[in-house]
Amino acid sequence: MRVVEYKKSTATLSYRVIKGAGLVAGVFSLIVCGLLIANNLSLKKTDPIHSPALLKLVEQLKTDPKNEELREEIRELDHIARRAFFTSQHFNRLGIGLLIGGLIIMVVAFKALENYKLEPPYPDSSDPKDDIVEDAKWARKSVAAAGLVLAGFALMIALPWESPLDKEDRDPPGGGGNAPAVKTPPSGAPVATATPEERLENWAGFLGPESGRARTSGLPTEWDGESDAGIRWKTAVPLPGFNSPILWKERMYFSGADKSAQEVYCLDLKNGEMLWKKAVRDVPGSPATPPKVTRDTGYAAATMATDGVRVFAIFATGDLVAFDLDGTQVWAKNLGVPDISYGYSSSLVVHENLLLIQFDHREDSFLFGLDSATGQMRWKTPRKLGPSWSSPALINTGERVEVILSASGAVVSYDPKNGKELWRCECLERAEVAPSPTFADGLLYVSGDRAKLCAIDVKTHQIVWTNEDLMPDVSTPMVVGDYLIAGLGGGGIVCYNAKTGKELWFEDTDDGFYASPILAENRIYMLDRAGIMHIITPGPKLEVIGTPSLGEEGNCTGAFLGDSLYLRGTDNIYCIGP
Repeated sequence: MRVVEYKKSTATLSYRVIKGAGLVAGVFSLIVCGLLIANNLSLKKTDPIHSPALLKLVEQLKTDPKNEELREEIRELDHIARRAFFTSQHFNRLGIGLLIGGLIIMVVAFKALENYKLEPPYPDSSDPKDDIVEDAKWARKSVAAAGLVLAGFALMIALPWESPLDKEDRDPPGGGGNAPAVKTPPSGAPVATATPEERLENWAGFLGPESGRARTSGLPTEWDGESDAGIRWKTAVPLPGFNSPILWKERMYFSGADKSAQEVYCLDLKNGEMLWKKAVRDVPGSPATPPKVTRDTGYAAATMATDGVRVFAIFATGDLVAFDLDGTQVWAKNLGVPDISYGYSSSLVVHENLLLIQFDHREDSFLFGLDSATGQMRWKTPRKLGPSWSSPALINTGERVEVILSASGAVVSYDPKNGKELWRCECLERAEVAPSPTFADGLLYVSGDRAKLCAIDVKTHQIVWTNEDLMPDVSTPMVVGDYLIAGLGGGGIVCYNAKTGKELWFEDTDDGFYASPILAENRIYMLDRAGIMHIITPGPKLEVIGTPSLGEEGNCTGAFLGDSLYLRGTDNIYCIGP
């Protein structure tokens, strides 16, 4: 009899402990669910991003745009509103995790009570509370009902609702994949990012909007930097850098850096006047000691980019920063110090409302997709390839938009919206890859030092032809019709048949090429390292139009707009025009 009583008490105690855990988990889940619903209803009702007070101030700023006190008040209110929004979103993520955990514990606990259905009721018990079988049946029914209720609450929470920030991140109705996304700048005034048409009218990143093809008219073919003949203006460069200038609506942006300082600059395109100069410092995670770089790369080799609302710059330290067009810092972060010889040089690319960053080095390489307005990580794709100094190429194959990256070992294509790999071509083994991929007429052209020049069909992903004789090792080649023309780092210009890879001609030069060629008005402009611009006509034979001189070393690709070209030398930036 004592044995029976002992089994009875032990089973009853275990049952009550499990049942109690399930009940506590269920009550906890209900409380969390209620808090989540209250949080979301409160956020919907208050709408902190577009509060009446903030919108009223924005309207006042439109009538008084030079009121700096009002602008600063808007910035502070906007910051508070955004902090409230993102705090609420953080609570949602945490709460849903706790809700799921509570539901799991509850279901497991009540499910465990089924083990007691095999135990018959104890005949010597007169207490109805000891009827374990009946209690177990009640528990199973209760868990089913509670589970349905909680599932309904969870679905209510999980259903997406449109916040003001969601509307800003989304393409406008009917806009399609190329439509501009509406963002809210630091001032709180809604401003649209650049439209495709605006990007074609400006020079928003490395090689411009059409892979080195410029929309210009009346460009000069003669100038002399030493005598200032043909030079509209020139401005001294405060800190060294090998990045190219970018141009946006009458302004130029570029960066410079050395061991002790990192800076971003803005010039007036009309006269070269410095409109603002901003130091980049106190970035969280930035290294106390800068990495080692070579003289040919330096600390500011990557070309900036703009989405039409903000400008972005990255340095050899891994520091990444965003400013608005007037020089107010919007956000900054460190991506990690690149472990790469020579120094980091991959230029930035903007796609819709994403900032794309090729971050290839010896270990832990990635392709990043960051929200251009906030710097928050949208996606991060690991890359198990060797180092690369190349920049991403954003291309439209006619079927879709792809971002293509070259590195030692392979060429890989990704979906720029989510970072998903689309295809890869194994090539460029053991290469030091600096030229960016070039796309024309269905073929993608890639090359690397000590490797080969390859043409890849973007539909079949197969290599069409290769050439291992003379290949661009730093400069990105240019394709015009049937001709692929490239400058060589050791000196010389080579022309291949773009469809077959057959060499058509080669011209030796005294100096090599780091800057990439630009096509303008059916002329190719190629700046060598001595600052000599080789202007040629693409064709089966070499036809030189002119060789004007900058008067100083030139390693940076130019920016071309309107009737002018903008070149960066080692000491100055030049505007050259009629």
